[in-house]
Amino acid sequence: MPDANQTNQGVANTQQSAANSTGATIVADTGSGATSDDNAIVDPKKSPEQYIKDIENQYIVPSLVRNKFPDLVKLIYETESMNTEEREYWLQIMPIMSEDQIKKFRDILVNEKDQLARLDREYNNEMSRINTGSSKPIDEAKLKAKMETIKKAEEESQVEEEGEEEKLLDELENL
Repeated sequence: MPDANQTNQGVANTQQSAANSTGATIVADTGSGATSDDNAIVDPKKSPEQYIKDIENQYIVPSLVRNKFPDLVKLIYETESMNTEEREYWLQIMPIMSEDQIKKFRDILVNEKDQLARLDREYNNEMSRINTGSSKPIDEAKLKAKMETIKKAEEESQVEEEGEEEKLLDELENL
């Protein structure tokens, strides 16, 4: 029975020969279980070409996509809404998509990126507002005194309720 490395080598060799005929770049699965979601390093400062170089270590990237849509490759890699299989799918399907479909796909990814950036800004603004707000130090003595006052009020209320309850029960018995 062949071991896992031999099996993976066979797959890699088969994929590599197929890649040579299509111009795609293939990376064999080493069986490590690592996915792009586990080791993807998203850096908005990276150029599309740097992303393509990184992505080629994890995905099959057709040469047409590599040459014609480097900006889309970067957007696909940076998106938070896709898993590994979805990224792979979009990289493979792009060469047969129409220009209109490519434009719509790009618009969707750009819109998602803009909306997430806006939400991050709003969240950070709200957090900084909360953190810089009037954060008075907690006076434990006052807090304990207030808790004692509340506890006494609850006990008094409980005693009153028990008295009223007894009174109502007596009235019911006398009826």
